[in-house]
Amino acid sequence: MSKTVLIIGAGPAGLTSGLLLAQQGFKVQIFEADPEYVGGLSKTVKHNGFLFDIGGHRFYTKEQEVQDFWQKILGSEIMIRQRISRIYYKKKFLSYPLQPVDLLSKIHPFESLLFTLSYLKTLISPRKEVLHFEDWITSRFGKKLFQTFFKSYTEKVWGRDCREISADWAAQRINNLNFLKILKKFIHQILGIKSNDVKSLIEEFEYPKKGPGQLWELVVEKIREAGGIIQMGVRVKNCQFIPADQTWKIQLEGANEVVIGDHLISSAPLGHFLSCLRPELNSKILAELSEFKYRGFITLALMFKGKNSFPDNWIYIHDERVKVARIQNYGNWSEHMVPSVEHVCYGLEFFCQENDEFWNLPDQEIFELAKKELKLLDIPFGHEEIDFKVIRSGKAYPVYDLNYGNRLDMIKKELEPFSTLHLIGRSGLHRYNNQDHSIKTAMITVENILAGKKIYSPWQVNQDAEYIEEMKVNESI
Repeated sequence: MSKTVLIIGAGPAGLTSGLLLAQQGFKVQIFEADPEYVGGLSKTVKHNGFLFDIGGHRFYTKEQEVQDFWQKILGSEIMIRQRISRIYYKKKFLSYPLQPVDLLSKIHPFESLLFTLSYLKTLISPRKEVLHFEDWITSRFGKKLFQTFFKSYTEKVWGRDCREISADWAAQRINNLNFLKILKKFIHQILGIKSNDVKSLIEEFEYPKKGPGQLWELVVEKIREAGGIIQMGVRVKNCQFIPADQTWKIQLEGANEVVIGDHLISSAPLGHFLSCLRPELNSKILAELSEFKYRGFITLALMFKGKNSFPDNWIYIHDERVKVARIQNYGNWSEHMVPSVEHVCYGLEFFCQENDEFWNLPDQEIFELAKKELKLLDIPFGHEEIDFKVIRSGKAYPVYDLNYGNRLDMIKKELEPFSTLHLIGRSGLHRYNNQDHSIKTAMITVENILAGKKIYSPWQVNQDAEYIEEMKVNESI
């Protein structure tokens, strides 16, 4: 008799695990809160012939298994794209990541000298302790570069002081990038040597013709073909573990029925999921659940008739005068994201907290604010404006506060007895994972279920989507 696996969330992790398990003969039921779109943040939103990639998703990985997964599903619908992204600073476009040639040719010579002297000072007198984000960046780039190109942008994104953000976030997202690595990359370019040794510097990536959601919509079709069930627009009220037969019972909000499964996989926001767990966790952990914080953002898609204004996939806005943090150019991700060559669409991203004052602004007011900020920035768009759409994304980015690591350690230990409970994905693990990392967490979870024991730990999937054999969890669990 085939076993039933209940999966909360139809994002990359939930759908990957659902497909792989359904293809292995498991009965799969997936519960997704969004009434319309699958893919989580990797969905593709559609509006009057325009397609929007919420957040921007490069299809790039160091894991061949992950790459094979999306290539097999997408086939000829996947394209090779060149990465172009720059920083907009004082009305100048600078390469991202920063390049010495830009710092020397586009920045005032005195300011460039200060960058260099500041970095040399860091080399001579390195920090003894790296406690938070500011420490981590300063130790690798110098104080002046931190203040100019990291501090204001990071605080705009996260809504908190850089000294309140864990150094782990920088270590995970920026990887082993530092001033010397950038210089090495620059020298390689001069000598004509191609190098992708630093993940932050990748120059080429794969991308579906119709955005990342195209992949997940195809996965949904395959899950249903394999007999899996996906329920949209439903929320889980509680998840009860039954020790007698090692099963799970899920109750949905607004429904009397109870769904029973042999395994439970969750990619739901960790704090919320744990509060729904029955029996309840110990009081000390319950008291910590409210400390799981998330950052949301609003995308304002501006649709125009006219010619493309800039070649970038996106540009980073380093300007304290405006709230907009990044601007995407959807047609540069794929020409299939806009109705025709006569159309252009830009996605302006504003970071905020879910249900704060900005989040609750009427769409029209966000649109008017965006136009004022574009005028202030003096970015040369100059098109005939035809439409706009506002997309709100709550709980998009898990916050790495200074105590998040200790909190996760407590939870991992508390959850050890639940041998048939599996946490995966960005939200489920409260890790700022990329799409490929989330896919990988699902893959190793499927391996665990097939093996009948937890051989690998999804918690160990890091910024390069790698896990280490020595980091196997206790096989007796």
